[in-house]
Amino acid sequence: MEIEGWLVVNGMLVREFEFEDQTEAAEFILLVAKMSDAMGHHCEVLHHSWNKLRLSICTHDAGNTITEKDYFWAEEVNRIVGK
Repeated sequence: MEIEGWLVVNGMLVREFEFEDQTEAAEFILLVAKMSDAMGHHCEVLHHSWNKLRLSICTHDAGNTITEKDYFWAEEVNRIVGK
């Protein structure tokens, strides 16, 4: 299964984002955190530098593999970012 903007890297879904500034990137992280808490499924912020951000996700309780839960989560992140 493919999700727009996401790559499979080392058994995880990974996507990089670029924003106008650091505040916009931080606001995005907060929106993703709130959505993740509601889902009970959380990502790793692999890199955050000023306006750039890299997120990754896999399902740890499924042996650190990518599951349908991860694809659904990535689709929700895409909805938040509007892409």
